[in-house]
Amino acid sequence: MRPKPSLGQNFLKNPGIAEKIAAFSGVEQGDTVLEIGPGKGALTGALLKVASRIVAVEKDDELFELLKKQFSDEPRLTLVHGDVLDLDMSTLISPGTKVVANLPYNIATRVILRLAEVSPPPATVVVMVQKEVAERICAPVGHSEYSALTVLLSGVFLCDPGFVVGPKNFFPEPKVDSRVIRLVPRQNPLPPSEREAYQRVVLCSFAQRRKMLRNSLLGLPGITKQGLSDLARLADIDMQKRPQDLSWEEYARLGRAYRQIITS
Repeated sequence: MRPKPSLGQNFLKNPGIAEKIAAFSGVEQGDTVLEIGPGKGALTGALLKVASRIVAVEKDDELFELLKKQFSDEPRLTLVHGDVLDLDMSTLISPGTKVVANLPYNIATRVILRLAEVSPPPATVVVMVQKEVAERICAPVGHSEYSALTVLLSGVFLCDPGFVVGPKNFFPEPKVDSRVIRLVPRQNPLPPSEREAYQRVVLCSFAQRRKMLRNSLLGLPGITKQGLSDLARLADIDMQKRPQDLSWEEYARLGRAYRQIITS
């Protein structure tokens, strides 16, 4: 079948890379794995050597039929035909589930952000994404790649930057490098009850990343100049800093302070 650019299809063709991803994921006997976008099944086959159960979600009609035939005698594999962005993640991820996937470039960020919303989160998330996206996810505070995406995910996961995979390992060859990263849940992640305010503060801050927080956070609904002073005091944050200079814990304090102000 011809790859469909509209679905971001670049099929992994190097079995050695599939084995390397499976090893990096730490999947072992007894584990349940969610694979998103199995494509032609290269990674699926490698995971079946180590996992006890795999749930694989495939949107493409032709690929779904191909996978059904290819793995027809494999009872440990459950194929789900659908768009993972339309499915309820909580029905796919039970406590202890590990996510391992070669994510289509065009939905990678949205999928990872949805995985961060699952409570409790997956036991581990190992995904291959565009190298530039991986660098944003794993960027340290103050780095030029440090972004809203970094902060939103940092409230839930720790990031291991993993390894780079070159274009020649795919068909068709993408024009960019890929990177496999591992996200591991924090022992004390941001509580789900705090995430809405946290997200608002983070997105508002990075909407104008070159400006000081005292300017960008005036865009928060319900925040006046006086409210900004209260926000700084309650969160103990220097509003002359810029968005990339704050850690996720500082954004968590801003989120809690914001909730307190708008609900008082």
